[in-house]
Amino acid sequence: MEIKAECERKGGAWRVRVPQLDNLLISTKRLDIATEQIKDLVHEFQGVDRCDVIVKVETSMPGIICDLESAQVKMREANRLQEESSREIRSVVARLREEGLSMRDIGVLLQVSPQRVAQLT
Repeated sequence: MEIKAECERKGGAWRVRVPQLDNLLISTKRLDIATEQIKDLVHEFQGVDRCDVIVKVETSMPGIICDLESAQVKMREANRLQEESSREIRSVVARLREEGLSMRDIGVLLQVSPQRVAQLT
């Protein structure tokens, strides 16, 4: 079950409105606390297991949310590139080993320790 939480920052606290729960209003210092409270209420009043409740936090913080989304896109791209480079370096290490190079020689070429080379094999 997905529940939408409309969150607004006011005076150092979050004001959270939950339309699906008769426009329930919660005031809290932290969003994670509001999320847990919402899960508890859904469980208590609707009998839905807490693990089956997904709270979708929606907030409007102009500029910051756009910057956050941009950073998240870059993080996903960085993770993708990290995975790709890891596959490539393992392939290179395997080919160097097939050429008969020692772990130490490969370490020198890659500028890593022989132990790191061993992890890559």
